[in-house]
Amino acid sequence: MIFLTRCLAKVNCSEEKKRALGIGALIILVTTTFPYLTLINALFFLGIMIGGAAAAYYYIVMCQIRLTLSDVFMFSSLAGVAGSVLSAFSGYLLITVFDYRPGIEGLMLLSEWMKGTSPEQDAFVKQIQEILQAPVDMTFTEFLISLALTVFIYAPVAGIGGVITVWRLKRQAGKG
Repeated sequence: MIFLTRCLAKVNCSEEKKRALGIGALIILVTTTFPYLTLINALFFLGIMIGGAAAAYYYIVMCQIRLTLSDVFMFSSLAGVAGSVLSAFSGYLLITVFDYRPGIEGLMLLSEWMKGTSPEQDAFVKQIQEILQAPVDMTFTEFLISLALTVFIYAPVAGIGGVITVWRLKRQAGKG
């Protein structure tokens, strides 16, 4: 136990902070870009929330520090900002270079599931699928708008994930 506390005391918390932000940003990138993993975000942006929660958890556990709810919200929001920048940039590259829209497989899968629910909706579902399969071009201005919107949405959602992590850690500490 003493060895563990000495090792943790030697940990450079600024490096761990960067690593924690990187972990959160990477989780956000993966859940917003990779095929079928984008479906995780269909449930209240769960992948983005997990990214913020993972960043906060890693930072708190590795550095053994206490963060207030406002501090952890701001920290996890930074992970959300970093993840949204990575996500928007990779989306722009995938659309312009490879003609691939991230998340299209998940939306097509959802629309296929909708197809059999009611016969009167089949025409509407077919229109949705045609729209999803249409080629897309993205200008640099559209990229900047996409970047601003993703930062505006992802940052607070990731911050909420960090707050949930602190709440859960405090609850666990109170029980044990």
